[in-house]
Amino acid sequence: MGVAKMKQSIQADAMRRAWAIFRQTYNFPAIKFSDIGRKCFAWALRQAWVEAREAARVAALSPAAKADGIETLQSLISRAGYIDSGPQWKATVAAHRDEIRQLQTV
Repeated sequence: MGVAKMKQSIQADAMRRAWAIFRQTYNFPAIKFSDIGRKCFAWALRQAWVEAREAARVAALSPAAKADGIETLQSLISRAGYIDSGPQWKATVAAHRDEIRQLQTV
């Protein structure tokens, strides 16, 4: 696969993901696009590119780096019990678990 074809594929995947984010977040097409606006779709497109870059970053990690990252995140989760605020604790643990899931799947 040439570089141009690969670039088109990555762009097409990002656009598909952007539309999926847009539909999920803004209840499109139940709500008309003209009521939602281009700025909202631009936000969804930026989110899709953020996800694509993060997936590429995780895919580039070596298995040893992934194992180290998982171990570090698990120790951070065990130390999260010292957080006084319930909502902050929940958000911290959820973020760490999401990152562990990402490292394990790719």
